[in-house]
Amino acid sequence: MPDYQRLLMDHVPSMLAYWDQDLRCRFANRAYERWLGFDARSMPGRNLREVLGERLFALNESYIRAALRGEPQRFERLIPGPDGVERHGLADYIPDVRDGVVRGFLVQVIEITNLKLTQAALAREHALRKQVERDARELDRLLRERSEMLDVLAHEVRQPLNNASAVLQRAGSALDKVGDAAATLQVRRAQAVMGQVLASIDNTLAATSLLARPNSISRLDTDIDLLVAVAVADMPAEGRERVRVERATSTRTASMDVGLMRLALRNLLSNALKYSPRETPVVVHLSDSDEPLALVIDVIDSGSGIPAELVPKVFDRGERARTAKGTPGHGLGLYIVRRVMELHGGSVELARNGPQGTTMRLVIQQH
Repeated sequence: MPDYQRLLMDHVPSMLAYWDQDLRCRFANRAYERWLGFDARSMPGRNLREVLGERLFALNESYIRAALRGEPQRFERLIPGPDGVERHGLADYIPDVRDGVVRGFLVQVIEITNLKLTQAALAREHALRKQVERDARELDRLLRERSEMLDVLAHEVRQPLNNASAVLQRAGSALDKVGDAAATLQVRRAQAVMGQVLASIDNTLAATSLLARPNSISRLDTDIDLLVAVAVADMPAEGRERVRVERATSTRTASMDVGLMRLALRNLLSNALKYSPRETPVVVHLSDSDEPLALVIDVIDSGSGIPAELVPKVFDRGERARTAKGTPGHGLGLYIVRRVMELHGGSVELARNGPQGTTMRLVIQQH
């Protein structure tokens, strides 16, 4: 073989060889050294069984016999090397047929280790994706079950509490008529506690629902004055009397999810009433903006303000807006407000904060 042909063959990374009818090597390139540990110069005359070893020869024997019958063969094989590395090979046995007689066969073995590794990685990724899909379906099922259980809880707990609140209201009215001030005061206090319990249940259910809710809402053209009136009506009787509504806009309606927005405004009003002196008003100021096009609702109180260290995280879940001993709450109210505004594509911000009070601002963008 000319030197340039030998040079070319020896620089090919695939194993190349020729085996005669007696399975004696007539030629092999240097790849046999890397793959099987045989010096190419010592290969001619060696038997194929010796080169492959008994185990590998037994695995390949059916393909060898078929090639010697003149049938081209292609197959994959994992080949252990002398360096301890196992290589994936794609083998081709090409019969050498001359004048109808099979004289031997050519061998070419291409390394496909990287391809196999890639296929294995893709298979693992596919299996992982399937597992993620199964987990997602299971999570969705659990979320549906949780929602159903929360609906049951809401009905089984809230309905009796609503009934009890109605009874207390009627009792308070009856006591007012007979002039029993002391008993009336106790009933009013019981009503306030009942209202706090109902508000806590509503916020807990709302927070759970908002966490699982996709980022979409159903917006309707809503009467702004009606929204404010309903949110104010949600407050305890003594709180409703303190709320004053100011209008600085002629806009009568705005696009929103009225149920969610009522919840957000109710939480802001409840906070403002809870954390400001009883003799002071809470103002709901309605205005609008052109850039962005939005309805702006300010809830203004005369409380002592939010401590500076709490301001950066005041809308986080579990954070209390103020420090007030004995004031019940779980830090859900302002988190719910923030989440409601995110779903609307708007915002809630602390527009004013100080010892003379705070202003919480809702910006409800209009599209």
